Amino acid sequence: MKLFDLQGNNTNFITEILAGFTSFFTMSYLLSVCPAIIGSRGVTTETVYIGMCIACFLGCVIMGIWSKQPFVVAPSIGMTVYFSSTLMTDMSFTYHEALLIMSVSGIFFIILSFAGIGNSVFNTVSGSMKNGISAGIGLYIAMVGLQNAGVLVKDDKTIIWKIGELSYRKTDVFPIIVLFVGLIVIGICKRIGMPSPPFFGIAVSCLLVFTGGHIPQLRDLLSIRIQMGEFNPNFRTWYDEGLLKNITRGILSLIKRPDMTLKAALMLLITTIVIAVFNMTDSVGVTYAIAKNHGKFDDNGNFGAFKNTLAASSVSSFAGTMFGCPTLSIAPESVAGICAQGKSGLTSVTAGLLFLLAALFVPVANYIPPALTACVMIYIGFTMLGAVKEIDCGDIGEGIPALLTILLIPVTSSIVDGIAFGILFHVLINLCTFKLKAIKPIEIVVAIFFGINYLYF
Repeated sequence: MKLFDLQGNNTNFITEILAGFTSFFTMSYLLSVCPAIIGSRGVTTETVYIGMCIACFLGCVIMGIWSKQPFVVAPSIGMTVYFSSTLMTDMSFTYHEALLIMSVSGIFFIILSFAGIGNSVFNTVSGSMKNGISAGIGLYIAMVGLQNAGVLVKDDKTIIWKIGELSYRKTDVFPIIVLFVGLIVIGICKRIGMPSPPFFGIAVSCLLVFTGGHIPQLRDLLSIRIQMGEFNPNFRTWYDEGLLKNITRGILSLIKRPDMTLKAALMLLITTIVIAVFNMTDSVGVTYAIAKNHGKFDDNGNFGAFKNTLAASSVSSFAGTMFGCPTLSIAPESVAGICAQGKSGLTSVTAGLLFLLAALFVPVANYIPPALTACVMIYIGFTMLGAVKEIDCGDIGEGIPALLTILLIPVTSSIVDGIAFGILFHVLINLCTFKLKAIKPIEIVVAIFFGINYLYF
């Protein structure tokens, strides 16, 4: 296909399609997690689900055609939590008001991207920080995989995770078996040089899940059908609550707010810019982490498609708000498709079509057991952890910010928070140790915006 230059990318149609399937299934859990975070707070979960599916379809198509890269666009858990907890809870904005704020921040994100600010941030962040971001994202994805399989569970007595009950007498260990069998299959495929090891890992896991004791889920899966009658009310609700009109409603609602003084309006503007910086930083970090670990850089250390990738991400983020999806960004789970040999934009477009198909069905994520893709998520963590060896641990101004980034991304489940604290401490430590040349002006500006967010919001 000339549009995606499959021959130039040394790939083929079947490989790209399989890679798209791999990316979609790996991140399908987001379609149940993110709507659950926002749903029932002035908007139905079904409305958020449909909006996210359609927005992800649009974002993936934009990414695939514009940047021609196998990066998949999907909701960000960290930014979804920010939308729900900070904007809707702490700041008491309604769903439509918060969505309007995200929409305007998307416009700022577009301006920052096309002005080359994202490139500047990418170039000024220290090498150790960049490698810390890569390793942190890898650990985060691996932790999600372990949680989905039940290996890690929340400890009610503490705030940390613990190993789940592994005794078959106390818990269902079948998901854990699926996880390790999937990992072994991926390892064998990698060892003998088979293409798309993650795809075969998912395939074997799927075979185990739907034939090894989870037959009721198979019956449920077979009962899914396109809802031309029953499902129409959900589409109608989405049309009323989450499509285009949300912007008008948000504007009218903000204007009528009795507490919307000049000071409040100024703080709202600052909040909107901070969100745009958050979105940009998230996309920059994920793009670098994926490109760094999967051969996207040339011999001079440049990623030629970086500007187009960031621009496509910003346009997707803004366009997604038109459909009622508050957050869209480049998903770190895109690595699954890349590990499955996805090399062109066709991988992203394939995943996008699957998102669109999911919008027509009863929430498809409910029928995809989380353990199904756990093996791939751990494999992704493995491929990205190698960045740790490139961190300069002999320099405290480089090592500590990188360490904080690695720790905070998985612990907070937020890529942005991990990067933010890494940048903040990179600036502070180097200022306090009088290593002023290690700090770039734009890094100070970004650090100020992050500081404002944590101190005032």
